[in-house]
Amino acid sequence: MRRCFLLLVDGLRPDVGDARLAAGDLPHIKSMLETGGRGIAITGFPSTTSVAYLPFLAGAAPGRCNVPSIRWLDRSGYRGRWWRDRRFVRSYCGYQAPELDHDISPEVRTIFELVPESVGIFTPVARGLTAKRDPSRLERRIWGSVAHVVKWHQPSDDSVARHLLRAVDGSWRFVFAQFPAVDGYSHQSGPDSAPVHCALRQVDATVGRLRDRLIARSELDESLVLLVSDHGSSPVHTHLDLADWFRSRGVPTMAHPVVWSRNPKAAVMVAGNGSAMVYARPEEPRESRWPVEQLRRPESFESKEDLIDALLKERAVALLAAESAEGGIWVAGKGGDARLVRHGHEITYQPLSGDPLMAGNRWTGSSREWLERTWDGPFPDAAFHLHDQFRSRRSGDLLVIAREGYDFRGRFELPEHRAGHGSLIRAHMQTPVWSSQPMPARPLRTVDLFPSMLEWLGVTPPPVMDGELVWSPAGAIDTPTAIRKEPLISSSVLSV
Repeated sequence: MRRCFLLLVDGLRPDVGDARLAAGDLPHIKSMLETGGRGIAITGFPSTTSVAYLPFLAGAAPGRCNVPSIRWLDRSGYRGRWWRDRRFVRSYCGYQAPELDHDISPEVRTIFELVPESVGIFTPVARGLTAKRDPSRLERRIWGSVAHVVKWHQPSDDSVARHLLRAVDGSWRFVFAQFPAVDGYSHQSGPDSAPVHCALRQVDATVGRLRDRLIARSELDESLVLLVSDHGSSPVHTHLDLADWFRSRGVPTMAHPVVWSRNPKAAVMVAGNGSAMVYARPEEPRESRWPVEQLRRPESFESKEDLIDALLKERAVALLAAESAEGGIWVAGKGGDARLVRHGHEITYQPLSGDPLMAGNRWTGSSREWLERTWDGPFPDAAFHLHDQFRSRRSGDLLVIAREGYDFRGRFELPEHRAGHGSLIRAHMQTPVWSSQPMPARPLRTVDLFPSMLEWLGVTPPPVMDGELVWSPAGAIDTPTAIRKEPLISSSVLSV
């Protein structure tokens, strides 16, 4: 019986993991990689916990799942009655976290639904799991609360390790386990800090015990072990509270955790905290988004100025994106503005006044070709992810993306974040993939691991998914659009 173990080390940067391997801190993982493989995958956007789990566990990007962020507003249902309409204002960071399973589009199937012999440990995505198959649900809530208050995250990982080793001794074919400590310590101390290194050593010890048990059961060769992460992170030196930014310009603004603003003219939904969705006139129900041409009008937010232009002047802002009345997605930054237009399976980048994505001149390519062209650029795979964001009817009118070193949440973030994620920058979007089976030297999206895991388990993939089977753990797959002659991942990444 083939088995698959997906171990997600939340918030682990690939360069941090590589450095700890080179330093000899992770001997058990290094032993696994001697016959396995390593690579870098581009995560989902926004690059933040829970939402960025969807590519791994549902095979679809957040927009297709209709879960565009960890906080969002349903513009079609919200009428400004903050208590009566609270179900139309979502945050997965609090009591509404269990709503994530219900919010995922019904056309999307999770791996827990596709593989009945599966178990989830510390998983925020649990659709398809029974209570027996989600044994750590209560412990996740308890230890998550403890970690937030006392800044002590290792007990969570210790609990995950205990449940994981019990699952090895069961008959589960697919096991998902999330290790949250690295992300917690990254926020507190930085992504390459001593507490992060210590937490990684504990994960390595758990991998060693996992492999020992599989050897004892004569199941190691039939088990695919994947160590992955949902996002990277980077140090934060400046907080630009985006909700307060709107308020300082005379715009009544609603934002979590205080969502009972009277007659708001803007709603700011921050993720990670490196990006945010902004909704104009949230108290006025409507089905569709306003294009950027309308958002530029001062009356759209009842302000005295063009707030789009004002945001672009802020040092903290890397990119803005919105739909355009002329078609496609308008994107702008310090380097000017451009438009992304989809024609069938191809996306065309049309620079207007500049090159905000730093992608070069006008260019047309498939989604996979865009990944190959930009995976190691300043905004990896941006063309795919910006289009995905605006696939969701719940997405904001305006998407605001932070520069490295900045975030969009100052107040109410306790303890203060010294590092963050959620942006579209390379430090947040690139994630490690460490496999017990050899991997090809080609760029991947985290969503591509979904069909690879199903293929390993012999499970038919669902009709609706974004992942492509560009890597078969059981053997090489020759996919012309996914292969280039030269290595796409540097030798420093592929070697220990």
